Amino acid sequence: MRTLSLPASFLKAILCILVSTHGLAQSKEDSLSLKMDAIFKAYNRLNGPGCAVGIIRDGTVIFEKGYGMANLEYDIPIKSATVFDIASVSKQFAGLAVSTLVQEGKIKLDDDIRNYLPDVPKFNKTITVRHLVHHTSGLRDWPQTLNSAGWRWDEVFSFEDIMRMVRNQKDLDFDPGARYSYSNTGYNLLAAIVEKVSGQSFTNWTQEHIFKPLQMNSSRFQDDYTRLIKNLAYSYAFRDREFVKSPGALTAYGSSSLFTTVQDLSKWVRHFDQQLLLKNPIYTAMLTEGTLNTGEKVPYGYGLASGKDRGLKTVSHTGSWAGYRTIITNYPDEKLSIIILSNASDFNVTSHSSEVASVFLKDKFKSEGKSAINVKDAPTIQLDPSLAKKYAGVYQLGPGWAVTLTLEADRLMTQANGEARFPTEAKSDSVIWIEAYGASMTFVPDKNGAVNLLKYRTIQAKRITPWVPNPSELPVFAGTYYSPELASEYKIDVVDGKLKMHHMRIGDFDLGADPTGVDQFSGKIGSIQFVKKGQKKITGFRLSGGRVKNIWFEKR
Repeated sequence: MRTLSLPASFLKAILCILVSTHGLAQSKEDSLSLKMDAIFKAYNRLNGPGCAVGIIRDGTVIFEKGYGMANLEYDIPIKSATVFDIASVSKQFAGLAVSTLVQEGKIKLDDDIRNYLPDVPKFNKTITVRHLVHHTSGLRDWPQTLNSAGWRWDEVFSFEDIMRMVRNQKDLDFDPGARYSYSNTGYNLLAAIVEKVSGQSFTNWTQEHIFKPLQMNSSRFQDDYTRLIKNLAYSYAFRDREFVKSPGALTAYGSSSLFTTVQDLSKWVRHFDQQLLLKNPIYTAMLTEGTLNTGEKVPYGYGLASGKDRGLKTVSHTGSWAGYRTIITNYPDEKLSIIILSNASDFNVTSHSSEVASVFLKDKFKSEGKSAINVKDAPTIQLDPSLAKKYAGVYQLGPGWAVTLTLEADRLMTQANGEARFPTEAKSDSVIWIEAYGASMTFVPDKNGAVNLLKYRTIQAKRITPWVPNPSELPVFAGTYYSPELASEYKIDVVDGKLKMHHMRIGDFDLGADPTGVDQFSGKIGSIQFVKKGQKKITGFRLSGGRVKNIWFEKR
């Protein structure tokens, strides 16, 4: 048999093409690495926490890298195989579990949740599984509720604590389906429903049906906070010019408490996209929007939020607990996904994810004015004192929620009721940046030049005349108040002309007058509306916060 012989010149040409192609690929890889290194430069350090980053493009992992330290006590760097608590990014796996069991006919979305969990109180209105999926149930969110009951942020919040809280809830924040209000509690109940209908623990079900099949070998929902976790990134905060540990012993599986890696999540993202292409109903259902009783759509379901970034469609979720800050952002039409997991409490995942996306999609993004990133990076200017004085005042962001801007040493300071005061940076004559919020505020003058409107994120906040109590009236609010729902007691006294609140476990803190309403105050636990009988007698107060409304405390 005759052997085919190729000319040496031809072989050399082929070799040159192969070398050139490899060199081009290597060049692109090096270029991407340099761009990512520039974006995460501040976290590429040996003396502080950082992040792990993963990028998937066209179904292929094109970048995975760690920046900063996983453990500052033992000098362990972050890698793509480092394990993080991904906090609320966990919810999509509870969503997948529910969607799977719905397709199997074991769960019905419009069933009363008491069909599965009969120990949930029988409220005046029916809560369905669908309400839980889309955050429209009216159930109180457990973080603020348990904190108000006496839990401290640095101690154990367990799944059992959350379930006991639900069983003792007296009222809903609103009628189911009336509005959207993000509720971690709802996703804990979804996990409990999965356990009830499957006969398995939620941790075991997700291991068997999700993580093992996808070879997500470093992924596990935490149902025991004492369990050892290999390659774990510890969580940190920056305080008093140094990094400190920010512990969080949480077992809120379903809503949170999934420990995983960038490498494992890359497998998940690729699998999810493949199943969508195959039109697998389990996965396509997870992109279904919710609907309020009014017919208004809710762009959230099954642990995924639908939205837009500078004109491009996104499916995403963020997470935050202790010092962990996490995000998965997917641009489905562009076949781009970004995963960022951080162990630094000051890490802005939304901003960094957007910066990464700009590397790939800057030519596709629509111009929508200055983005938050551009505002942040714009030069800081000295705001004209006359303008700063004009902007100072109180603006109402929502019911029981206001922000007060004060002028201190020619600089505007901002303080939302019940929160600390933070400095602002002027970026133009009408725009200020608040680093603590990771957002800007824009002052809007009317046709006469008066400034009675402030824009913050998607909120248009109107200037209000604040309510200011007469110091001589404060003693009427003093007393002891008890909540049967939380089995928790607060004592209020007048100290140095101010109301001071005391709790056995949370300690002492001031109550400041809430400018948004008469007989309303705010403090460490939220907004407090005192209830009077007649003109002088106080019968109790109602406690509200961002995701908790009207918990009753009766005066003893």
